Amino acid sequence: MARRLLFAVPLALPVAFATAFAQTADPGKAVTAVRADYALTNVRIVTAPGKVIERGTVLTRDGRIAAVGATVQIPAGVTQMDLSGHTVYAGLIDAATSIGLPSPSRPLPATAAAGAAPAAGRGGGGGGGGRGVPLGRGSAPPPPVVLPEVEADAEAADMFAPTDDQLKAFRAGGVTTVGLVFDGGLFPGRVGSALTGTRGGSPLALRAASGQVVAFGTKRGGAYPGTGIGAVAFIRQAFLDAQYEARLDKAFKAGTPGARPSNDPFSRALVPAATSEMSSWFVASTERQIVRVAEIAKELGLKTPVVVGSQEGWRVIANLKSTGATAVVSLQWPSPDSITGRAFLAVGSGKSGTAPATTAADTAEVRANAAALTKAGVPVAFASYGGESGNTFRDRIRLTIAAGMSPDDALRAATVTPAAVLGISAAVGTIEVGKLANFVIVTGNDLFAATNPIKHVFIEGRIY
Repeated sequence: MARRLLFAVPLALPVAFATAFAQTADPGKAVTAVRADYALTNVRIVTAPGKVIERGTVLTRDGRIAAVGATVQIPAGVTQMDLSGHTVYAGLIDAATSIGLPSPSRPLPATAAAGAAPAAGRGGGGGGGGRGVPLGRGSAPPPPVVLPEVEADAEAADMFAPTDDQLKAFRAGGVTTVGLVFDGGLFPGRVGSALTGTRGGSPLALRAASGQVVAFGTKRGGAYPGTGIGAVAFIRQAFLDAQYEARLDKAFKAGTPGARPSNDPFSRALVPAATSEMSSWFVASTERQIVRVAEIAKELGLKTPVVVGSQEGWRVIANLKSTGATAVVSLQWPSPDSITGRAFLAVGSGKSGTAPATTAADTAEVRANAAALTKAGVPVAFASYGGESGNTFRDRIRLTIAAGMSPDDALRAATVTPAAVLGISAAVGTIEVGKLANFVIVTGNDLFAATNPIKHVFIEGRIY
């Protein structure tokens, strides 16, 4: 159903420009993304969690925020949108997703990036072009990209190749920026971030090398490390080797006799994380995994680690706090029956292998994870990590609020904190002059209310 236009299109603009706005209001179904300079007028503006301008104007220019306030002078030639009865928020940030990325267990189909440059990984059979190298016209499509279990310097930002439908799904959930985190393996590569606009616009990649992904996976084919405890030993030794490499390099540069770095590519790639110049992003969801992260971080002196998943974080709050970790909490909640401790309840039930029936309280406890962490002072960023689509991101935040998290804390976990942990606060996360014009606009005054549909999504000044 065609939506009512909320603004007047200047006569000087091409007819095609005006036609682009006669699309459905669903941001996930936008056919054409139009970039222009806008004045969003008479709109309620939430510039950051707890900071509201009840009625004001946001002015964009060249894809960035040019002005914001209760009174803003609107220059000539700007497209004005009267948004009375609506609220504009900074675009949501999904702190961690593996959608659009290859993994050791999930190849990235060669057709995933139709019309874009397919990314090829070393060891993944990328057609000989190297990572991120576009195919020439008429070239045969490459075979699927399979990420090795150990490739510390693989850049997620270079290998991000989502389909158009995957990008639309993110936008439908209000997500304008994603953190890119490989899944599987041991040291599968580095964290990046990207926008969720169309590939026909600006490049999607926003920043590379935001962190080092560390996962408690195993190697295929029975090679070491082929067990969980072997993975822990491998990770620990890899960090120790990288720290030793850093000391050798420092001594060599100082002219110490006999000091000479090995220049092993893997150890060299891990040096920034091992010396805390780059944060380590540990994929850890269960109680045992999170405790292991805390132990490794403490032993090796890793500062401010990031724990991706953190689905049983409420059970080990002290461990998370002791390391100064940020919890990137996946909103793909586990079944209460799978939570650590349920097996022990089964033993006491008298029915071997059968836990007591799940209750509403058990489900509420799982969903209240983020609220419990926030209350305890652990920084929380929301993520869809482990999910196959980003379109339920806003809905799951709503359920997290229902489980006890305040709306302001939830908004912070979907904007400010993920921007900070990804190292992109200068560009996104709040509505401030100079930042990218990434917005989500809803009817009414509550971003997370089920009755308030998303009206528009802006990404780098383009409207969807």
